[in-house]
Amino acid sequence: MVTATRTQHILVDPTTQPIVPAFVPAPRLDSLANKRLGLIDDAKDGARELLEEIADVLKERHGVSGVAYHRKPSASKPADPDVMRDMARDCDYLIIAIGS
Repeated sequence: MVTATRTQHILVDPTTQPIVPAFVPAPRLDSLANKRLGLIDDAKDGARELLEEIADVLKERHGVSGVAYHRKPSASKPADPDVMRDMARDCDYLIIAIGS
């Protein structure tokens, strides 16, 4: 005895429209003169040296008033939220370096 069955398959389209988060960039600075620079080092080789060189150039050419420095414990870990909050409060802009 043969039983005939009809199997139904539902095809699902796995594609979707990209979800673009709302983003409002920080306003651009008119000048770097008398502004406080924040540096974040990702803990890879060479990052500190790169950041120090950038800071020296910015001080010499643009009159940066001061520099705050933070080194992350590891390149794979995010910076401590408290450190980021302090730097956002104390610095006018930040540069993050990724070493080799």
